Amino acid sequence: MDKKIDTSKDFMAFYKKKGDYLVELSENHFKNKEYKKTLELLNQAYSMYTKGKCTEEAENTKLKFQEIKQTYFKKE
Repeated sequence: MDKKIDTSKDFMAFYKKKGDYLVELSENHFKNKEYKKTLELLNQAYSMYTKGKCTEEAENTKLKFQEIKQTYFKKE
């Protein structure tokens, strides 16, 4: 008997949870004015949300990333 177990929901939940964790971690770095690390973590969170098909979270993370990049890494 060759029965496959569908684990896709588990992976989706994992990716969302991992994304949430990375966003929370990025907020701590932001408070400490570690903007480069904040952007790295937001980028990783975006990837997790994308893999987990969490469209709204991914979009919010992308906007936060762009806002921080524009505010703290302006080209002069």
